[in-house]
Amino acid sequence: MDPEGILRLKVRLLTQGATLPEGYDSVRKGGAGPVGARYFILPNGKPCGIPIRRGETAEQFGSASLAPLNDEGLWLYDSEIELQEVSRPSFYDLEVDEGIPYWKIALLHGSTCLATTVYQKCRYWSHGTQCKFCTIPTSLQMENTILEKEPTQVAEVVLAGENEGLIEHILLTTGTPEGSDAGGKRLAAISREIRKVSTLPIAVQLEPPAEISVLNELNEAGVNSVGIHLETADDNIRQRVCPGKYDYASVEEYERIWRKAVEIFGRGEVSTFLLHGLGERTDETLRYIRHLAEMGVTTIVAPIRPAPGSKLPSFIPSYVGELGASIAFYKIAGKILLENNLNPNAVSAGCSKCGACTPIQEAYDWAQSVTR
Repeated sequence: MDPEGILRLKVRLLTQGATLPEGYDSVRKGGAGPVGARYFILPNGKPCGIPIRRGETAEQFGSASLAPLNDEGLWLYDSEIELQEVSRPSFYDLEVDEGIPYWKIALLHGSTCLATTVYQKCRYWSHGTQCKFCTIPTSLQMENTILEKEPTQVAEVVLAGENEGLIEHILLTTGTPEGSDAGGKRLAAISREIRKVSTLPIAVQLEPPAEISVLNELNEAGVNSVGIHLETADDNIRQRVCPGKYDYASVEEYERIWRKAVEIFGRGEVSTFLLHGLGERTDETLRYIRHLAEMGVTTIVAPIRPAPGSKLPSFIPSYVGELGASIAFYKIAGKILLENNLNPNAVSAGCSKCGACTPIQEAYDWAQSVTR
């Protein structure tokens, strides 16, 4: 499949999702970041977290069928495209000394990224001002994880995943606790412990910390890449959808921290999510992606994924029914990153490198293919 076809497939999978046969229901149902998906490998060898939808929701999104072909994990999408399912890691069967299964501490995201939410609460849920797409407490309520992961526990799972030959990079994210460091000190402590057992690249995600010293501490702890997520380029939408984060930090404060982070971690190693489908104007989003790229910030453009447990469980994104417009939007975004020499896959670790929840790598690859 050529880059044009791969981009179209990835955008279609991430925006429309897929339906499964009866009896196949194992998906991640809560936590930070997109949920409700199963991971598959596309024909280009890259992972995709395909949203699984059912009933009326599947009809609204135009979800095509996804069905198993054999016992070796090969599936057929829309009766024509073969996809390989990402296998369940063997290290999930292990436990730390406290009797907690490894899978409650960290999970394989995509095909090579070990990810964990190190603190499974967020102050904005306590304040009633949480991001409306967030489901961070859900997995804790369902007892699929623990509130706080200890540094030694995370390091132990990292070592097991690396010994199994599965993981190539690590992502540490967090709900935002009370305090001015935005959870950065906890992330640094875990990173230092990981560095005792592994040299794999580490990415962290947090809100803009009040003090630049937190970024320096993360860097000194061995962190390679940092994500500081604005969520949308439309400030009116940001105020409505992310009220707590909106009140906490202005766009100007995000830009100040991004610039400092680029100085510390390097061009491309600082990223931000911009969600696609909240009703934003794509021309404004593209202008901001260019602005970010000129700053040296890698934009991860990802389709918003409504989820049970959030305040937007039945939200119909603006990309629904607009596949052609979505593909055109991602093509321009890919060109902007290419023009600024920001290859998402060249980032050391984290969501940019994983790429399972965004078509931005495929958009970059398409742009590269048409400029040769």
